[in-house]
Amino acid sequence: MWREKKLFCNADFFHASAYHFMDIATKLFTPIFVMSRVTGWAAHVMEQRADNRIIRPSADYTGPELRKVAPIEERSAA
Repeated sequence: MWREKKLFCNADFFHASAYHFMDIATKLFTPIFVMSRVTGWAAHVMEQRADNRIIRPSADYTGPELRKVAPIEERSAA
């Protein structure tokens, strides 16, 4: 996906792989994705209606800078 569209895949990409290996029918993937989001969507709608305005989230990452990662060969199994 990165090579073709310069986009990172989201969690649904990995969920779809898991569903496939669990033999869940492909036509059920989208309904499952939607069910997992409905409560969040409903909460957003309720918040927006309570304030009578659309919420435009803004977030800036404030965590640590990039860290060095040890090569796999040097990592312990524990």
